[in-house]
Amino acid sequence: MRAARLHEIGGTLQIDEIDDPVPADGEVVVDIDYASVNPLDIWITRGAPGVAAANLPWTPGTEGSGHLDGRAVLVRGAGLGVMRHGLYRERAAVPRAAVHELPDGLDLTQAAGLPVVGVTAWHALHTCAQITPDDRVLVLGASGGVGSVAVQLAAAAGATVWGQTGNAANVAAIAEDGAAEVLVTDAAGLTEAASAYAPTVVLDPLGGDYPDQVIAAMADRGRLVVYGASAHPSVTINWRQMYRKAINILGYSGLIGTPEGEAKVLDQLCAAMLAGNLRVRLAGVLPLSQAAEAHAMILERRAGGKLVLDCSA
Repeated sequence: MRAARLHEIGGTLQIDEIDDPVPADGEVVVDIDYASVNPLDIWITRGAPGVAAANLPWTPGTEGSGHLDGRAVLVRGAGLGVMRHGLYRERAAVPRAAVHELPDGLDLTQAAGLPVVGVTAWHALHTCAQITPDDRVLVLGASGGVGSVAVQLAAAAGATVWGQTGNAANVAAIAEDGAAEVLVTDAAGLTEAASAYAPTVVLDPLGGDYPDQVIAAMADRGRLVVYGASAHPSVTINWRQMYRKAINILGYSGLIGTPEGEAKVLDQLCAAMLAGNLRVRLAGVLPLSQAAEAHAMILERRAGGKLVLDCSA
């Protein structure tokens, strides 16, 4: 069978012919139809957290969709693509706990890109911020995978939702997701752009200069939910401004949680997707042979949404 593998840290993915997987105790072999491509896959090929370097050639891929005994399934978690080889391959031996059965009729390309972005957005809004219909939500990086789903989920919960992007080309897509207003601005212009809105909830995957600027625009007792640092991992916050406004800063990490809890969230997300009330914005479905190109597209910010690999092509 074929797999996209890394032969040296920092190198380029190659397509290799490898042996079919043999399941160990507690594992099953899943035919992988589609593997989602995430920024995490790329950071791991560059040496973080170090497991890949000790297990070369390394196969990335933390989530995907496929079939097990004829049934459509999601595959995610259990260290796949992070602590053990991942899903950029035609077939994979995975822990049974990493397999989540899908409802009939769900689009498998959409399903492949759902777990990371969907679960993150859901927990950011409902577990961390505990949004209500009275909230004014501002989603930073609203054109990203999590941002797009977060806008849809916040709107579905009855909240007023605005989105932020640094690129005017993303405005139409963010509005289509349900944003009542889209702010086209970088961090420097964020306070002025968002002050009249006075968001009660802000979702921030960016870090860098964004938190301090958005805190200045937030309503008193607002909730700032942080789940990424794509702009920069270091931030400087006006501490006096933050505590005088009684801003709550809440962190979300997908590394914390139980398989049972995540499965319940996935069931809700899949039901919403099947009903036509939720979608993952796909930038494209590439053949497995173009896995290296998919990584390049993300690094060069050419994706504009989720990328999915067709592991049969």
